[in-house]
Parts: sequence; C-alpha cells; structure tokens
Amino acid sequence: KELIENSLDAEATTIDIHCSGGGLSFLSITDDGNGFHPKDLPLAAARFATSKLVRFDDLNSIKTFGFRGEALASASMVG
Repeated sequence: KELIENSLDAEATTIDIHCSGGGLSFLSITDDGNGFHPKDLPLAAARFATSKLVRFDDLNSIKTFGFRGEALASASMVG
C-alpha cells in the first residue's frame, strides 16, 4: 500500500506490480513517476522521517497520500 501511494504521490500514470509468495519472497513495484531529490536520499529509509515537512504548520497543507520513506523503512524491517 505504501509503495503504491508513493507512486501516486510521484504522479505516476503507470504502476507495475509483481510479487510471489504473497510479497514475502519477491515484491517489485515500478512506475513512471518522478523520483525524489538526491539530497533526500538519507531520509528515504529512515523510520518516522519525511522530507515533506519543514515546519509543524506544514501538516495543514499536505496534499499527498503518505510520507515518502514509510514504505522503504517498513520494507527494510522485514527480515
């Protein structure tokens, strides 16, 4: 779910999902959306981190599905 939301937030018009073993053995999601800026890479897999908020008041103007990084951090926890 988080990875698909990331694709939609990146303005993807095509999302391809491939998995096996219910996604536990293999999961691949590719899209034609926009990537994130290289300076945001350190935050990409950090738990509870986002590049979408700078100030607390930014919470009032979020127009996306999720916080970039949630999916990557979640995936990195699966062992």
